[in-house]
Amino acid sequence: MRNDTGVRVTDGLAERQFAYSYEGKELHAVIPETTPDLAYYYDGTWEGWLCCVGESYLAKEIPGVIVPQTEEDGFVEENLFYTRTIVTRTDLARRVCNGIVARIGADFLQILQRVFCSCIPDKEAQMLLFTHKGFRYGKQILHLRQDVAVKNVLKGLRDLGREVDKWWGFVRFSDVRGILVAVIGAKNHVLPFIAPHFCDRYHNETFMIFDRNHRMALLYRPGKKAIVPMEEFAIGEVSEEEQRYRSLWKQYYDAIEIQPRHNETCRRTHMPKRYWDFLTEMTESEDCISAYKELK
Repeated sequence: MRNDTGVRVTDGLAERQFAYSYEGKELHAVIPETTPDLAYYYDGTWEGWLCCVGESYLAKEIPGVIVPQTEEDGFVEENLFYTRTIVTRTDLARRVCNGIVARIGADFLQILQRVFCSCIPDKEAQMLLFTHKGFRYGKQILHLRQDVAVKNVLKGLRDLGREVDKWWGFVRFSDVRGILVAVIGAKNHVLPFIAPHFCDRYHNETFMIFDRNHRMALLYRPGKKAIVPMEEFAIGEVSEEEQRYRSLWKQYYDAIEIQPRHNETCRRTHMPKRYWDFLTEMTESEDCISAYKELK
């Protein structure tokens, strides 16, 4: 089977023999077989995953799954795997990182970093397969669009990019004692990617964006920013002035709609319903409704 780039692909998660045509020459490559009943445990960090790559090469094995420690307990209860705990070592992570840049390219490393922040299933194992094939083929692996690992990694990259684009437009701040605060519920870990946009746009403000799904928060004050763990956060009661601003925004949202052209399907396409809980204009709290009626 060949794709539109002339690549012949016979690779799935279990199949390892594949080849591609380059400048009229047929090249063949075999990567080590996956050990289906082997699981790697790691600490869930980027450096920890790089160490999984390093240990995979040192041991000449490819695990069937790679599990973050946060999911370890549930995984052990439901599966019978031979397990290895991968210790995060800064020196090994640096070697792997430098090796990827030197042999495949900085762009390839950036793809891995972005996909690591995505929420695709089994992303660590898919990224490992993708990296093994990258070392074998170089950047040509990106043209193997029908390959399972390549397809999954590129899907994760697209999903992350789409969600980042949505949150650029859907973050809604509230003024709480002079600090701008917002709550989001992202599927992917988007805070590192939306941070430059908001830090540049509100460079003279002090603000916080809390991601309740990943329990992380972007903190910013002029000249300084940080993304830190945060277990819980709730905006709570807001001032009367803040309620009035929320009501004004809701009134503006309703006023600009052309009622005869209302298209609910179109609205849900551009503003998916899973974002509505975080949008001021879609909030139906009693305080907001009463303030909204007063403005009318």
